[in-house]
Amino acid sequence: MANELPEDLVTQILLWLLVVSLLRFKCVCKSWYALITHQNFVRKHLLHNNNNSNTHLLLKTSNKTMDDYVVSTISYEELQVSPLTQPLPPQYFRNGEPFGEMFSISVVGSCNGLVCLHAYDTLKVVIWNPTTRETKVVPESNLPIFAPAGYYTHIQGMGFGFDAKTNDYKIINFDSMYECNSDIYFMKDVKEIIYQKEVYSLSTDSWRKVDGPQCFIVEDVPMTYITGMGSWLAYVDYVNQRDLFVLSFDMSDEVFLKTLLPDNVNGQALLVLNESIAMVALLPIDENWWEIGFDIWLLLKVGVKDSWNRLFTIGPSIARIHQPLGFWKNDTMFLTKIDSGQLFLYDPSTQQMTDLQIHGHSDSKEMQLVTYMETLVSIKGGNESEE
Repeated sequence: MANELPEDLVTQILLWLLVVSLLRFKCVCKSWYALITHQNFVRKHLLHNNNNSNTHLLLKTSNKTMDDYVVSTISYEELQVSPLTQPLPPQYFRNGEPFGEMFSISVVGSCNGLVCLHAYDTLKVVIWNPTTRETKVVPESNLPIFAPAGYYTHIQGMGFGFDAKTNDYKIINFDSMYECNSDIYFMKDVKEIIYQKEVYSLSTDSWRKVDGPQCFIVEDVPMTYITGMGSWLAYVDYVNQRDLFVLSFDMSDEVFLKTLLPDNVNGQALLVLNESIAMVALLPIDENWWEIGFDIWLLLKVGVKDSWNRLFTIGPSIARIHQPLGFWKNDTMFLTKIDSGQLFLYDPSTQQMTDLQIHGHSDSKEMQLVTYMETLVSIKGGNESEE
């Protein structure tokens, strides 16, 4: 059949197939292998299947019995969990030791089917396609660090995204160097720290420096990614965190943008809602902060403080025991129960909670929920992928 049908028609048929089928069909013949692994076909398939039916949610949590981090795939439309879970690429992180005895693994970001993983406070970074199971260990930066002898180097933040202008995937790394003394790192004066921001390019497999503002990244708040731009909560003065702001990085132009928060708003986390930045803010119900709620804000334009719009409030009865994890459809939110990692769906219009019967980690900070799309995108570069 491959010899009888015109190549254009074969291409059009194959574009409709799922990635798992295409991976099998690479073995049909040499011409199909060359077609399916070619970057032009990969790009066409990505654009052709960029819809909710090909979109999933990846839930990163831990397997208590195996002492491993694992990811579960959740269908975006039905919110059904795949019966199969798979571990994060262990050979690149564990070195024969259990995760719990070494370091925490975080999902830096997910973009076009590629997932970036980072072992906290180490230089171990991996780019992974869970569908094709391709994995790339990102080389450590060999850029010179201009800091006095004895200074400690700390990775305070990281991001991952796509540069549409150059068709390239990039990692942005926030390094900070500081003198080891009795002061806690994040309580230091910003002037006591030497900052260095570096960008890794997948196409060149190399790092280079970029200029950026001198500030702290809030470390327990992962990057939020909207098309071509990563964002973090940041601040300059730990004691006076009223200067908290959103720091955004344009993956194509490689420039930083700063967005101030609304007055008297205590930002807690950044999420994505309809390809815009949403923010979870703590709302004290009483002056002693014994009772809190969550205000949900939406940023209509990056860099413009007045474009923040408050959407709704989550009351104290829910906020006391649940943590926002992400958005689904029509402003509905995923919440995780703090003590058990149980996943719920919250509808702000009815204020009703739905138990999704999905269980994660008892430590809510160890749980991450990211949007993921199955693609053929390769992390090896070039026109072909290795078997």
